[in-house]
Amino acid sequence: MLAEALTTFGVDRGMVGDAQLMVSELVTNAHQHAADYGPHELWLYLGERSGARIAPTTASPPAVREVRCAVFDGHADARLPGYSWTSGDCGRGLSIVRELSEGRWGVLHTLSRLGPPVPGKAVWFAVPVPAAAATFLSPSGPTTSSDDAPPQPGVA
Repeated sequence: MLAEALTTFGVDRGMVGDAQLMVSELVTNAHQHAADYGPHELWLYLGERSGARIAPTTASPPAVREVRCAVFDGHADARLPGYSWTSGDCGRGLSIVRELSEGRWGVLHTLSRLGPPVPGKAVWFAVPVPAAAATFLSPSGPTTSSDDAPPQPGVA
């Protein structure tokens, strides 16, 4: 289902596998560290990458689009798990997310989106959408969003 949604958004096939791995890492963290703190939600958003530098070729430069994937849990006070090369089988998930997303990831303290609002956190990452797909997906113009905060969910 994730692969189909990302493909629909125009994410390159090579990035789809990376995105699936990153979602798996974030879901695993939510399960291991916040299993008793529901709800747990997966959000996918099509947004604009703010702060992107594009040399304008027309009066309106094209937007740099990205798909943001976020995993929400209701454990707002939890610290993210640490990383250590010597920690055995655990502790590398967020480093994998950081590397595969090329640093386009973060944590947002927010409310759940499905059902009654519950305070918690969403750990998110972003993958780029090629310019041709971005133009097809949003011919009327981009939706702006903060660089650190995912926009409202488009697919749940």
